Amino acid sequence: MPALQPIFIKAYWTLAAIGILWAVFLLSLINPTLQRHALYAHKIHSGFWHNVTSPEEFGFAKGQVQPFWLDTSDGEKLFCWHVLPLDVYLEHENELVQATVPGEVAEELEGTVGAKLLKRDGESRVVVNFHGNAGHVAQGHRPSTYRSISGIPKTHLLTCDYRGFGLSSLTNAPHIPTETGIITDAVSILSYIQTTLNHPTTRTVLLGQSLGTAVTAASALYFADPDSPALPTDLVDPTPKPSNHAGFASIVLVAPFRDLPTLLKTYKIAGIFPILKPLGGYPRIANFLINRILDLWPTQTRLLALLAASAPPTTGIAVSQNPLHIHILHARNDADISFHEAEALFAPLQSAMLSGVGCAEGV
Repeated sequence: MPALQPIFIKAYWTLAAIGILWAVFLLSLINPTLQRHALYAHKIHSGFWHNVTSPEEFGFAKGQVQPFWLDTSDGEKLFCWHVLPLDVYLEHENELVQATVPGEVAEELEGTVGAKLLKRDGESRVVVNFHGNAGHVAQGHRPSTYRSISGIPKTHLLTCDYRGFGLSSLTNAPHIPTETGIITDAVSILSYIQTTLNHPTTRTVLLGQSLGTAVTAASALYFADPDSPALPTDLVDPTPKPSNHAGFASIVLVAPFRDLPTLLKTYKIAGIFPILKPLGGYPRIANFLINRILDLWPTQTRLLALLAASAPPTTGIAVSQNPLHIHILHARNDADISFHEAEALFAPLQSAMLSGVGCAEGV
């Protein structure tokens, strides 16, 4: 029978080494730059060997996807995709194929064949997709989502990489993605669709996944109430600034969370490595780290503010506004973000709606 003492010693030092590495990792996150690199993981992507300027490599038909650049209100340049619905593509396939130059990225969406087809159809709908952290517009399962949506008749999809992600620029200080910067990106995208493409918000759906749900909530609130105290004060407004917002067709949140500090208490990297959960028995240390989180992403606060901002005016002036539709989806077997986060997010929204706050029809 082998001696057990050496095995226990090796196990002890292995666990001790893991604990030390984990502690060093947590302490390093106090540094603002390292913290944001870990949060957004924008440098982790397959763009080093995948060419996102050639959408055909990701299973799309030639000419179905138009890559283009979009200028934000603070001077960044975002790399974006416009995915045409299959029914529109098949009807205009020859024109789209002839206009396609492999690897070419349009300076903007306006003026492209896809934009003309979008504007020409009075029944067209747009889904704006806000992806999660890490990767680029075509990373992992994201193209599958776009293909599914493109199967819905007359439904166009627009999606962009946030600043610093994929091919998008990152020229403004602090030269790393921030909450304010990413919200500015989202607002710029929605403003471009509304003002440049003249597409009504009442036929625009906002779709967010994971981190993208926080981006979705913030940008939806901005259009309902640009001066809301729940938004960053240093946002750079688009021109023109939104006014008389009629509401979006729907807001869809896939795997949302209440806010980042709360999420990190249960979040596991890749569904395996916990962040703050091992500190459950050490609340002082946990609070020390939580108080140093820079980007809070308070989705619950912003959705409640959105409900309040969607309330009918009390001035007696009739305003045409869509009821606020919020859909929350979350897999029960989500290994990264617990579905309990979605349940906890839903509860106060339901209470607010039942008490008559806002003009939402259902969550």
